[in-house]
Amino acid sequence: MNLRRQHNRDFSIDISSLVDVLFTLLIFFSLTSTFVKESGIKVDLPEASSSTPMISPEKYEITISSAGEISLNSIAVNSITEVRDILSKFDSSMRLRYVMVIKADTATPHGKVTEVLDILKSMKFENIAVATRSKE
Repeated sequence: MNLRRQHNRDFSIDISSLVDVLFTLLIFFSLTSTFVKESGIKVDLPEASSSTPMISPEKYEITISSAGEISLNSIAVNSITEVRDILSKFDSSMRLRYVMVIKADTATPHGKVTEVLDILKSMKFENIAVATRSKE
């Protein structure tokens, strides 16, 4: 005869500390990650064999789509005169400091790019770059 009583023991794992560690890791990775900012207009950049990556924190992007639509730092503008008005607000030190990057689609009319370049040159912007993608 078996006179012993059987004790049923409940087994559980405390996971509250695990949840704390997971939230801490989630916050760490979300704060340290970087996100790539793309312009609002879809542009197919032309290829160039001599492209070098531009490392400048002070850049201003002028995007021209294949239909001739222009955006300044992902903000759409209606006309070329509006582009001139917005760029005229840059003071002379900003015109020397900022790198003006022109992102034009491969199918963009040449005249539209020339108009933007003419505006930049007439306003004495010193650092002008044309964005391309590498041939790799």
